[in-house]
Amino acid sequence: MKNQHNPDLYNTRQIISCFCVCICAGILFLSFTAGAQSVSISPSRLYYKAAVGEYKTQEISITNNASVRQSFAVTFGDFEPAGIEGKSRFLDAGESPNSCSRWLSATPSFFELDPGQIQKIQVLIQVPATPEANKVKWAAMRIKLTKEKQEKNLSDNKAIGLGVTETFQFVVHIFQTPPTVTSRSVEIVNFRESETQQQGKRVLVLKTHNTGEAIADCASYLEFTNTGTGKEVRIKPFAFTLLPDAVREVKFIIPDDLEKGHYSVMGVVDYGSRENVQAAEMELDIQ
Repeated sequence: MKNQHNPDLYNTRQIISCFCVCICAGILFLSFTAGAQSVSISPSRLYYKAAVGEYKTQEISITNNASVRQSFAVTFGDFEPAGIEGKSRFLDAGESPNSCSRWLSATPSFFELDPGQIQKIQVLIQVPATPEANKVKWAAMRIKLTKEKQEKNLSDNKAIGLGVTETFQFVVHIFQTPPTVTSRSVEIVNFRESETQQQGKRVLVLKTHNTGEAIADCASYLEFTNTGTGKEVRIKPFAFTLLPDAVREVKFIIPDDLEKGHYSVMGVVDYGSRENVQAAEMELDIQ
């Protein structure tokens, strides 16, 4: 099986214009269950567009789906993307240079919910009148749930002891973009076949880089064209978010049902720009 990579990365409009990609900005609803605890939070992301010196409020809802009364405490911290895999790394408040955690407050910040009860939280952002506030900032809202204390079963060494409280934490990602920040630009760094298979299958990797000043909500997909028959197969879009200057690798498993033959494969990243999308092409043999 031979692969021939086309090193040219280019912008394209005509091929993609007929395909409308719905970009998912993030999970809008979060549900969590552990033991007797069951909680749902909506939305799981907040996007602010407050000007320098301005304040704005948004709302999230927390539902206690468990059969017991539960307590919640709200705090704020920071997060940073950790490498090309797209996983976040959580930090203390003010630790990140991109932090807006100290601009945020929640009302209420502590509450208890009976089974089936819903609590609405007002999340206020107050943007300071400083030059640093002219950039995109982000933070993590941490909602900690405290489980009831349990008595220790002396016959079970792994049991939870009396006075030990088990806790769970939920995270709502918060993003602040000043209205003056409008520059969006995403580049494809490279498009290649991975040397490592996934679940015994071949994998194609599309590496992207946010070179703009704004947050980029992206949707990426692949289109396979059999050069012998002209038949086209498209893999459904994968949605992800790129923070400014972040790099992300998106991995696609080559479908099992592709017919044998020589293929031209186009990797596409749509980041919401009306002018263009990013695309890269490679050639691939399926035997």
